[in-house]
Amino acid sequence: MFGLGKKEDDPKKALENADKAINKGLTGFMTKTFMGKDFVDKANAGLDMAKQYTDYDGKHAQLMQTGLGGTAEVLTIADTGALINYNPVVKMKLKVLPQYGPEFETEVETAVSKIAVPRVGDKLNIKYNPANNKELIII
Repeated sequence: MFGLGKKEDDPKKALENADKAINKGLTGFMTKTFMGKDFVDKANAGLDMAKQYTDYDGKHAQLMQTGLGGTAEVLTIADTGALINYNPVVKMKLKVLPQYGPEFETEVETAVSKIAVPRVGDKLNIKYNPANNKELIII
């Protein structure tokens, strides 16, 4: 009754439902009123991160198919304190050595395996969007 206790198996649909509950309608109004703007901002930041790591808009799949390959050297790495499926989310500064064109530096925030966290100096295989160097994935 009323969808209470109903489990959503599709992660994208679950994220959409959570977004609606926090930001729209009566529940959104009540959440903002009783929990406050700071809570709603943090919840939305968490939802945005979850959407990014569940490939919400297909960017990762598109980069896997159309992105240019290369390697990246880890210059710095810092833990963000966030976890995705119990794996840490880290912020890395990378020196990218593309197959074609000049090298460049960029920063990415991504989830990494907790048993294989990259270290400074490690070389990673990547694919990136040549039109936007900030869009890259570690393969």
